Amino acid sequence: MISMKKVILISAGDPDSISTEITIKAIQNSKINKNIKPIVITNSKLIEDCKKNIKSKIELNEIEDNVNFSDFKENFLNILSIKLPDDNILGNRDIKFSSFIQNSIITCVKTEMNSVASAIVTNPINKNMMYRSGFNFQGHTDFLASLSKYKKNPVMMLVNNELKTIPLTIHVPLKNVPRLITKNLIALTINIAKESLVSLFNIPKPRIIVTGLNPHAGENGDIGDEEKTIIVPAINEAKKIQNCFVEGPISADTAFSSERRKDYDVAICMYHDQALIPIKTLNFFTGVNVTLGLDFIRTSPDHGTGFDIAGKNIANPDSLIAAINLAYEMSINKK
Repeated sequence: MISMKKVILISAGDPDSISTEITIKAIQNSKINKNIKPIVITNSKLIEDCKKNIKSKIELNEIEDNVNFSDFKENFLNILSIKLPDDNILGNRDIKFSSFIQNSIITCVKTEMNSVASAIVTNPINKNMMYRSGFNFQGHTDFLASLSKYKKNPVMMLVNNELKTIPLTIHVPLKNVPRLITKNLIALTINIAKESLVSLFNIPKPRIIVTGLNPHAGENGDIGDEEKTIIVPAINEAKKIQNCFVEGPISADTAFSSERRKDYDVAICMYHDQALIPIKTLNFFTGVNVTLGLDFIRTSPDHGTGFDIAGKNIANPDSLIAAINLAYEMSINKK
């Protein structure tokens, strides 16, 4: 693979959270691919205040040219500056910064679409605080979809070095999951997963498994019939249409063993915890959240805002580092 420089845009995240801290720590970390040109969409005061707190000596450079990025400086922390409405207090959880948070994400997307930037990486936001401010989206995934030119449904994929999973349903009560699972949703998710594994992960012949909803994948209807009436028909239909390997439903209690993981490239799971528990168990600090089905590449660290440790200089940047590096790798693979 030919190495090439790529501009990766990074959103500010919540200014009261650990986002600025992990951003500075990540950008100055030697684990970041040397061909990445990271540019942060944030406010310079947040960076300068955090630098003092974590005793970072990295120099700041404010970008003026946000199309060609000709004023990018190597070994600096390069930012596109946006307005911060007020002084922030780390760990404070203040809804007055919701417009700043959204502006940073929107600026990332618009800049990526209109410049030489290759991908965006979003820092953590607190959904409850955003909801209170009038934010009408479940989270990053559907908000980013609203900014995308594509009309596909967005798909969340969790990635680490050992496993890729996709939760079919995300932030919904468990009692609502059975009625949200449909043949169409499963088929659509299989299709987007297959296309993305080919076009972004350089996997020419994807192998996909689908887990069951019920214990032991329903045991032929003895422990629930969703497998027989919804999941199996959806898989059979996908096998006819998609030129890829699809297997299931697989009992979730056996799907993620070290031996079983060798048999597939991604596991499509029925609900949030079914997909996230194995990812976080394998390696809590290097999981990456990827949004598929957009017209731009987006990754994110697979953790929250960390308000309880904000300002204590103990936040671990490894997941953000992994997200930045994966965004670069996906941009190189992109077909």
